[in-house]
Amino acid sequence: MSQPRIMRLNRQENSAQEDSWIVIGKVRRTVGLKGWLRIGMNTDYPERFSPGSQVLVKRLTGEPEPVEIENWREHFSGDAVEIKFVDIDDCDAAATFVNTLLVIPRSEREQLSDNSEFYPDELAGMQVIGPAGEVSGEVVSLEAEAASPYLVVKISDGAEVLIPFMKVFISSVDRKTRQIKLVEPVSFHIPVE
Repeated sequence: MSQPRIMRLNRQENSAQEDSWIVIGKVRRTVGLKGWLRIGMNTDYPERFSPGSQVLVKRLTGEPEPVEIENWREHFSGDAVEIKFVDIDDCDAAATFVNTLLVIPRSEREQLSDNSEFYPDELAGMQVIGPAGEVSGEVVSLEAEAASPYLVVKISDGAEVLIPFMKVFISSVDRKTRQIKLVEPVSFHIPVE
């Protein structure tokens, strides 16, 4: 198995979404006086923010609203872009979008065909299988925002353990059977206190 690659999907923002929407960005703040916004990207496909593209803006309440992107530019951080929506031409109009989520329908999420790439939400609920073939627990979540991603796994006694999501610890991930097989027993990993 090659080194697993995590496709971005922030856990906090994911919990704010409905099951039918995938968060691709969060509006962090306004930039300048001409309606620009800084977007924290939550996607490995920044072309979703190219001029002429439509995105859906999800506020705390209500259905997502479509907006068209007029222009964009890269941000030096590498995890953000700056965009300008059509007909949003000043700081005050742009400010109404701060802290909103940019979403797409789940059906538009890029399909991953490579068995070494995973979205964090698709791993949640998978069975964790020990090296001897025993069921050792169930994945609660994948913490992908850490320096080294790790699985949070609930074991049979209700406790949780942290398992690094690296090929040295994970022998395989099977989407069809929804199972993750470990190299070492779950007892070798760090319990959550």
